[in-house]
Amino acid sequence: MRELCQIDGVIEGESAFKDGSALWVNGKEIAHFEGERAIDLRLTRAEIRARRAGLRADPRVSLRSASSDWITVEFADLQDEAFVRELAEIAAAAHRPADGGPGRLPPAGADLARRKHFH
Repeated sequence: MRELCQIDGVIEGESAFKDGSALWVNGKEIAHFEGERAIDLRLTRAEIRARRAGLRADPRVSLRSASSDWITVEFADLQDEAFVRELAEIAAAAHRPADGGPGRLPPAGADLARRKHFH
């Protein structure tokens, strides 16, 4: 989590999808851990589509339906962790503000509770 928080624009906050921490960029949750050895990453449909063949061929990656923005990546060693960081950087870049300005903060309080209610 600490290393991924070093990516430009990434802020740690509470997950809207599960209990625990998540990574946010510009008010969008882009990642949360699924146990100790897997992470869900919001790459966006466009980024997944652009990389579909490589992602599908990689045994560490689980794709969801074609309409999903999310993938799950399992990791076990430093090489896998580097792969996760690379994908997290892609996810962060896809969600940064287009104008390069400061992004929105992760939701908190009632706003976060409302988002959790929908998930």
